[in-house]
Amino acid sequence: MASLPWIPRLFSYVMRAAGRRGKQRFIEQTRHAARVNADTLRAILQHNQDTDFGRRHGFASLRTVEDFQRALPVSTYEPFRPYMERIARGEQNVLTADRVEYLGITSGTTGQRKLLPVTRPHLENMRRTMMIGRTVVAEKVPAAHRPARGMILMNAVLRERSEGGLLMGALTAISTHSMGRAASFAFTSPPEAFRLRKHADALYLHLLFGLRERELGTLMAPFASGLLDLVHLLERRGADLVDDIARGVLRPELDLEPEQRHRLQSLLRPDPERAREVSQMLAQGPHGLLRRLWPGLAYVSSITGAGFSLYTRQLTPYLEGVPLNAASYVSTEGVLGVPLELEQAVYCLMVGAAFFEFIPERELDAESPPTLLPEQLVEGEAYELVLTTQAGLYRYRLGDVVRIVGRYHQAPLMEFLYRRGALLNLMGEKTSEHAARLALEQALATEGLLPADYSVVEETETLPGRYALFVELQEGARPQGAPEQLSRALEEALCRTNPFYEVIRRSERLGPAQLHRVESGTFQALRDVLVQRGASPTQVKVPRVVRDAELQGLLRQRRVTG
Repeated sequence: MASLPWIPRLFSYVMRAAGRRGKQRFIEQTRHAARVNADTLRAILQHNQDTDFGRRHGFASLRTVEDFQRALPVSTYEPFRPYMERIARGEQNVLTADRVEYLGITSGTTGQRKLLPVTRPHLENMRRTMMIGRTVVAEKVPAAHRPARGMILMNAVLRERSEGGLLMGALTAISTHSMGRAASFAFTSPPEAFRLRKHADALYLHLLFGLRERELGTLMAPFASGLLDLVHLLERRGADLVDDIARGVLRPELDLEPEQRHRLQSLLRPDPERAREVSQMLAQGPHGLLRRLWPGLAYVSSITGAGFSLYTRQLTPYLEGVPLNAASYVSTEGVLGVPLELEQAVYCLMVGAAFFEFIPERELDAESPPTLLPEQLVEGEAYELVLTTQAGLYRYRLGDVVRIVGRYHQAPLMEFLYRRGALLNLMGEKTSEHAARLALEQALATEGLLPADYSVVEETETLPGRYALFVELQEGARPQGAPEQLSRALEEALCRTNPFYEVIRRSERLGPAQLHRVESGTFQALRDVLVQRGASPTQVKVPRVVRDAELQGLLRQRRVTG
């Protein structure tokens, strides 16, 4: 045990050195982004030319980007589904020459869940991107240079195996699972904390072991909603945590297997001094809480842009004095971008991680949409990402729409706008997630209210159809006026944020939007349903447009009248 302190320091040093090398290489690639993108495609085609998919589509004879684009159309997931099913049955060399180690499951918040191959090169690409992101932060935050362990709100629970025996789960769980023992060097939580099925119990353990570490260096979560869950749990169960730290015990109500409990208990020792410190910090309220608990906390990291800004605003009091940095832009399908500035959800395209194409926003509904290459993109315009990856996706429409906001050398800088499945478009008015969220915030502001969370339901059973926004308010607030006043304010705000919506409304092809307040805890209940269906507790997202009948029923049942 006496040798343990130097192991995290060595691990931290190795990771920082790897991050610096990775960043230097990436910067060089951005100077020649067009060439790197074309070279990446050639390497992917050569690597996978003898796969079943590669032989069927003549990869060996494709020499140029134009050859490739003529040979394959852009595609959604459905044409790949039969290939994914073969991989799930245990067949290799189907889409990729690399061995498929896992099957990633997408969250399914905008439609049916998908299975996607996860290979070791894909995982290495993801880790490289995250190390580059941490290196960027360390250059701007001196405290990040200090060797220290972090707390990461992830899980490694892979609940399912495919017919062919492949472990299946969310990418966050796969990533943590694949780290093995290395996770214990980097993070405060013991392995058992990553293997609990109950989200609340896992968060409790992350907090219990994280609070014992006075010198915590970083706090990370896949989504900002996970950080909000953490601070809320800390407030609700602070007394329990203080008691457990003081006595060096585990709560009996934690749902643990006997072996898990025995292992975790063996790591705990009474620490009444730290318990007193934590108790005093909690008593001082939310403002600056994280800095008080961990004076050396260098930064907090999570996905922060677009819809997640709803949660980051609620985190602001707790984070006073601690930077909230945008995490790398990574999906189950591929590695997409890395932030190069602190506290900005702007991503530099991760050239070299995939072959990238872009569909102009105005062409998204075309039967055979044209694509542009990174060097052809126009600043200020929006595009859907199209990926070709070594892991076996070819001209795959990701569904993410981004706006180009600048360039870093030759590589485009982009901000996430919305998922195509989250677009409100009953009558062709194309109200984006951003426009809907802005309208909701403007409507609530007329009564000094703030949203904690929300979803939209398309009510097509009425004539004409209309949108209903179900909103949970922050801190149990109540509107002062009649419910109809907020609905009218929402209608006016939607007309401002999307002029096309106003045009459609004037033609009476859409009915007036409705705003319904729901009970506190509604969106946690909605997330619980998604987790029960197989979504990762740390990766589950509240769907902004709810088309699922069960979830719609949950929202309507918890509606507050009056």
